[in-house]
Amino acid sequence: MSSQTPSGPLSSSSTCGAESKACTSILDNDLYKFTMQQAVRQHYPNTPCDSRFTNRSPQLARLPRKALPWLQQKIQDMAKLQLTDDERLFLETRCPYLTKDYLDWLQNEFRFRPEDQIKIHWKNHPRDSSATAKESSSTVLGVNSSESAPGQGCSQESTTDDLIEITIVGEWHHVILYEVPVLSLVSEAYYSFVERNWSYEGQFEAAKDKAERLILAGAKFAEFGTRRRRDYETQRIVLQGLVAGGSSSRLGEGLPQQQQQGLLTGTSNLHFAHTMNLIPIGTMAHEWFMGTAAILKDASQANQVALDRWELTYPGQVLGIALTDTFTTKVFLKTFKGALARDWTGVRHDSGDPFEFMDRIIQHYDEDPLVGPELRRAKKIVFSDGLDTDLAIRLHQAAETKGIQASFGIGTHFTNDYRQLDQEKSKSPAMNIVIKLHSCAGRECVKLSDDPSKESGSVEAVSELKQQTGAE
Repeated sequence: MSSQTPSGPLSSSSTCGAESKACTSILDNDLYKFTMQQAVRQHYPNTPCDSRFTNRSPQLARLPRKALPWLQQKIQDMAKLQLTDDERLFLETRCPYLTKDYLDWLQNEFRFRPEDQIKIHWKNHPRDSSATAKESSSTVLGVNSSESAPGQGCSQESTTDDLIEITIVGEWHHVILYEVPVLSLVSEAYYSFVERNWSYEGQFEAAKDKAERLILAGAKFAEFGTRRRRDYETQRIVLQGLVAGGSSSRLGEGLPQQQQQGLLTGTSNLHFAHTMNLIPIGTMAHEWFMGTAAILKDASQANQVALDRWELTYPGQVLGIALTDTFTTKVFLKTFKGALARDWTGVRHDSGDPFEFMDRIIQHYDEDPLVGPELRRAKKIVFSDGLDTDLAIRLHQAAETKGIQASFGIGTHFTNDYRQLDQEKSKSPAMNIVIKLHSCAGRECVKLSDDPSKESGSVEAVSELKQQTGAE
């Protein structure tokens, strides 16, 4: 196994398992977690919540017990993280919408407390789906249990029925930053302890090629791959490849000037934005709307209130891309009209058919008397759902033809795009994992989405929310 320096792409002989630097900076996280943390702290301070981990495809990839000590130790080590002076200066420079009051609190008061805030359970699900799931053992970080303590080893035996359950509990503004780093650690644990039939070889070149293709096509895109990256080193290599692709001397040769408009706009990861001098990209996530709905106890007003309070925190449309699909885009557009449609910079697509979404948004803007076809041409759609290079290029071309701005947040296709070493034509699949807000202010949180497979919440809570919002 080759050792690698942190400054350049790995050699062709590199194999998986380079020494991890995951979560060794508080900024190894996505920007929108910090923007939401500031907004939650302003509008919903001291609000209790809990979030829960879900593996959407456990039949393809699940974490074994032998990976638990590493995962526990990495999560426990987050307690040591704090914003450094240099990192604060970066945030002040690159993210001026983060206030001095918030940054003072983040640097001087905020600390992760995983011993109190994160619980990891093992749950055994019998093969007979009609049987009741029985909890076999549990581990709470910092508390002795039937599992071995971090760093002391554990049983290497694991059955195919073992499922890991992670719960994050605490006041919303204190625990909101866990989601992305915990997901990235679960993914890295899986590819360090289970699926090891892969290599870093070719990752730099593949990322460079993807960037060149996107830029030659005229697409504007950002790297959004922290949460499901194969590991920290992969994201570093990929970003280096994307930067190299963006500065390639052969780009644009033979093309008219108007076609040379593609651009790597930045990365969602604040740490890499800092260390690689990139622009940090991000606004809000579904939990902003989900938590607002729970606190209001009436989801019919949640989209309006969430947008209004966001604008109070970030006036002047400095972060003016609205996420549409938390309770379905159909419901969102009932609110997103008039002054809201006119004033907000644009919308983000995160579920459902992206081409149908584009047509729906264009029609919505065109039919709004405060927007219309002329202003619509300046509006933007940010696509961020399951993109690859080909799909992003097709969407960019469609947007150009139909007369609306488009940009792309590309995640797993950049940071977890591998093939198995011994089967070059076989993909090494990425884990499909999420952490979603489960309850807020004592009330269950619900996400509907434009894709039924992404829906979250109990049957009763989903039914109630659909009745409140008129969602079908």
